Amino acid sequence: MLLAKSFAALGVALAVAAATSAARLLALDVQVRGTYLLFSPSLVLWFCSLTSVNFAILYYAAEKFVPTRWSRTLGILHFGLFSSFVIVFTVLATAARFWDSSHPESLRWIVIPWLLGILSFLLGLVPFFVNLVLTLIRTARARLAAH
Repeated sequence: MLLAKSFAALGVALAVAAATSAARLLALDVQVRGTYLLFSPSLVLWFCSLTSVNFAILYYAAEKFVPTRWSRTLGILHFGLFSSFVIVFTVLATAARFWDSSHPESLRWIVIPWLLGILSFLLGLVPFFVNLVLTLIRTARARLAAH
């Protein structure tokens, strides 16, 4: 339940941040600058918010419908990696939005943090799926042992 609440709180915080940033100065748009495709920070925040709420629903539903408990260590690892993904991508989207477009070569620094963000998102999915498989195996063993 702690993981569901953590992901839900992160999702709500990101949704509030996306709504306030969209209302103030950041438009909801996609820009093409040279060879770079830039998403507005508001779209990045909305994506991260919806993904976080999705994980909150998955963790909550699994707690309610599966009799065995999730591994808290793997869940916290998943939350930490997802949070690092959110931070890296939000900073990247905001920095790229306000970067000087007259020098496209100055955006080359974006590749390393972008790869780190994608890597942390994908590595965050690994503990989630390992946790899910282990929970399903424990549930199947408990049900087979009861029969």
